[in-house]
Amino acid sequence: MSKNYIFLLAILLSLASSRIGFAQTYNFINYNVGEGIEQSDILYLSQASNGYLLYGSNGGGLGYYDGYMFNAIKEKNGLANNVVFSISIDGNENVWCATNSGVSQLSPNLKKVIANYSKGTPFYCSHYSTLKKTLFFGAASGIYTFDEQSDSLIKFETPNTQLNSAFINSMYTDSKGNLWVSTRQNGLFKVAGDQVIQFTENEGLASNFVKVVLESDGKVWVGSLNGLSLIINDQVTDFKLPNDAGGSLTITCASRYKNELVFGSLTNHLYFIDPKDNSFRFINQLNGFDYKKVWALYTDEEENLWFGSLGQGISKFNATFTYYNQENGLLSSNINAIYCDEEKVWIGYEGTGINIIENNRIVSTITPQELGSTIVNRIVKIDGKIYIGRNEGLSTYSDGVMKHIPYAQNKRADVHSIYKHGKTVYVGTKFGLYHMRGDSLYEVEDTPKDFIFDIIAFEDKLYLASNRGYYRYANGQFEFVTEQDDFKAGRVRSFTRDQQNNLWIASDEGIYVLKSGKHIKIDEQKGLSSDNIYFLLQDDYQHMWVGTNKGVDRINLKKWYGNHGELEIRSYSKSEGLVGVECNLNAVSLSAANQLWIGTINGAFLYNEEEDKVNQIPPKITLKNIKLNFKDVDWSNYSNDVDELSGLPRLLELNHRDNNFIFEFVGVSLKNPDKVFYQYQLDGQDEEWLPLTKDRKAVYSALSPGDYTFKLRAKNNDDVWVEQPTTFAFTIFPPWYQTKLFYISAVILLLIAIYLIMYFRTRNLRKTQQMLTLQVDERTKQLRSEKEKVELQKKVIEVANKNITDSINYAKRIQEAILPKKDKLEDFSENFAVLYLPKDVVSGDFYWYDKIGSTVIMAAADCTGHGVPGAFMSMIGVNNLNQIILENKQTNPSNILVELNKAIKKVLRQEDKGSENKDGMDISICAFDTEKNTIAYSGAFRPLVYIRGNELFELKASRNPIGGNAPIDFVYDLNEFEILPGDVFYMFSDGYPDQFGGEMGKKFMNKRLKQLFMENHRKSPHRQMEILKEEFYKWMGNEEQIDDILVMCIKF
Repeated sequence: MSKNYIFLLAILLSLASSRIGFAQTYNFINYNVGEGIEQSDILYLSQASNGYLLYGSNGGGLGYYDGYMFNAIKEKNGLANNVVFSISIDGNENVWCATNSGVSQLSPNLKKVIANYSKGTPFYCSHYSTLKKTLFFGAASGIYTFDEQSDSLIKFETPNTQLNSAFINSMYTDSKGNLWVSTRQNGLFKVAGDQVIQFTENEGLASNFVKVVLESDGKVWVGSLNGLSLIINDQVTDFKLPNDAGGSLTITCASRYKNELVFGSLTNHLYFIDPKDNSFRFINQLNGFDYKKVWALYTDEEENLWFGSLGQGISKFNATFTYYNQENGLLSSNINAIYCDEEKVWIGYEGTGINIIENNRIVSTITPQELGSTIVNRIVKIDGKIYIGRNEGLSTYSDGVMKHIPYAQNKRADVHSIYKHGKTVYVGTKFGLYHMRGDSLYEVEDTPKDFIFDIIAFEDKLYLASNRGYYRYANGQFEFVTEQDDFKAGRVRSFTRDQQNNLWIASDEGIYVLKSGKHIKIDEQKGLSSDNIYFLLQDDYQHMWVGTNKGVDRINLKKWYGNHGELEIRSYSKSEGLVGVECNLNAVSLSAANQLWIGTINGAFLYNEEEDKVNQIPPKITLKNIKLNFKDVDWSNYSNDVDELSGLPRLLELNHRDNNFIFEFVGVSLKNPDKVFYQYQLDGQDEEWLPLTKDRKAVYSALSPGDYTFKLRAKNNDDVWVEQPTTFAFTIFPPWYQTKLFYISAVILLLIAIYLIMYFRTRNLRKTQQMLTLQVDERTKQLRSEKEKVELQKKVIEVANKNITDSINYAKRIQEAILPKKDKLEDFSENFAVLYLPKDVVSGDFYWYDKIGSTVIMAAADCTGHGVPGAFMSMIGVNNLNQIILENKQTNPSNILVELNKAIKKVLRQEDKGSENKDGMDISICAFDTEKNTIAYSGAFRPLVYIRGNELFELKASRNPIGGNAPIDFVYDLNEFEILPGDVFYMFSDGYPDQFGGEMGKKFMNKRLKQLFMENHRKSPHRQMEILKEEFYKWMGNEEQIDDILVMCIKF
């Protein structure tokens, strides 16, 4: 019966004549079987309280759409019938469906069919009167209402017998509470209390077959088989349509849309009426409206207009952008250039010429033959003339006359930009910058041979956008802006200035704003759709429009100026109605009425500001499902308090093994579902909200025992957040061995155990104490005797220690006596110094110097060991040096070391068979000839360091000591060279560089010692030794001195 009913209305269609003309195209998003709809005949549209779009279909059941997926509730799910004629939402947000076999009541979240009523009876419409708080249902034999007391449908009787038996098409309650009932054959009825007024063709209705009623401002609009009628104060007038509406008008449905009333028909038209003045407009196939049989209309909470058609599914109307392309009559859909000239819009193409549009009509066409070129790159107006940049040059157009501007050098170059600065018109070409002089184009001297995409005057200079960056031009000079710290981009395509005189630069790396001499970058990371920028334009509402390869972005300049660079960016692409998506180079213009025109690869788009309002409706969140341990579960097995409608538990307490969750949810915002973002947090697990995501599920695994609350929030395409997050609380109990009872029991048992242990331990200790007391008394007697012996030994040790200390101090005086006196080198007293710091009272390091004729000999030695053993070796060393040098008059350092080696080995009898003595010394010896100004140096493991000029040199010593393992006949290397004024020589033992200290407790090292020499070598030797001493104690800090310290310095 349902299919026959629908077919009957469809064949009553009066075919309308159509007229081909130039018209703008609107954007319609269509959803059909391919997108998941069960059946393509859509009979009704509505919206559930959770935001889902509801639709009744001709055999596909009750469908719903959450912005992402289409689903359906059918007979197999408990629905009364799969043909759903009408849908109503009652005061408790329950969903009621009038079907071909009864009425179904569903829960607000659609998860449950609560009940079915009057099975077997077709109901063709439903209506919930908010004023009367009553549900009405229309059948083929009158009206029914739902009676809560009897939980059934009962017949609604009126004083009018025709109405009581009429075929009901629809019902409507006006602002005064009157019930309007449209019928199939009996016209329209107004039920006002006990009074019923009937309107038919006799009273002026267009037809007795009435399909829809809608009231606005006291006017009742009636849609019927033969058009619209208007009832004011119960008086009927025929609402005449313009002749170009397309023939007879068959109205099937109606809806309020913003400030208009919208009517759908079976004549491939949508009609928009302003109820204030009854003005009328319509859209049809010429506007991209290719839906022949519109059967349902609905405007949702976000002011999206939806319509359902017979055979073509569901569509959403988007009027933010209207567009023109080749199908509308343009020469091409690829818009290369666009310019608004007062009431006219100039559109240039690649290969087909120019269209001129005025008052939504193409008033003129300029062919490629007239242009003398096939490609139009730019159109501007200067001094009343239209200038056209084309692929072979420049043309002007004025008063219907086209004039081509020749190149003075007989060139042909593509023109991409035209700009007047002062009295000069500059032209940017693919070969650089030109200017007009007379009726010809001349190359600007020294112009860079580069594409010039755009030109603008800024701060008394011309800025040129090029393939490699941008140039500044002033006073005949070109300055190329290369990669700077704050500007790094390749191709620059466009410029514009904002109201605060900042220069905006479009590049292939995003936008750069030249503000107060610095470049501020805005790119994808800061919210742009793409870094590939094709144009920039500021409108009169302080918006900066940014054209990209992925659509258009709009930057709110007012916020950017006022909030320290805060960016509010709205993006427009296919889902917002900009179906052309990819913008063309500098193809943008603003009309005198502040209308924005955009040229894309798929048409010219007109932005409609009044249709683009901020979506103030936040997403409606539904927690659809919760999976436990990654599986769907029956929550009644886990909780005694389960919400009957949602199937989710209100109180959830789980054991420690049930600790893996998947929360599935959706935030319904039908305006732009793709730009709904979610944020969630699990209190008890997450310290803060997790990052924004488009994913509609949250996974938590291996949760520890504790109390948790899952919190979820969402925001829409305009960053409007839900006021309060959706929450779900649950508890995971710990295992028995982690419970408080277990811990308390364990503590009690532990305390008992400790008590018992202490008790028995104390008892045993008492027994032990008694035994020990006896032993202590006996032992005390022994200790007293031992103490007396120890005190006697102590006195003996103290006397011995004093004698030893006195001996060592005496040895110190002896050692100091054998060391050379300062007066031995009177001539060098100011330029010679020694740093000598024994580790103990006596030292194993010693120094030696004396003068033999004109030769000054110096030695720095480090004997085996330190303290008393080292001191003995040092005395042996000093004694042998005295004999070798002073007695034998040996002044050659190498020979001195050879003789010293033999003497040490002899004294210590190291050459005797079976000798294990390895003692010896490391030593460096220098002989300075003051007459020849030469130096001779030999060393045994100790180097000579000297500084000449400002460079440090180090002479390596022979790799054998004196004595010890050195062969008795070993010959030590000799180094001889000239002394220059200012030379400074250093000899030292290993004690200084081997000292531990500093923050890390590491060795001082030779490198740091040499650095000290370099830093202070210009100072006197005495001052240098003072500095070395200060630095040594500073480095050593609280560490112990580990060796004797010896450093000698002589300066020439």
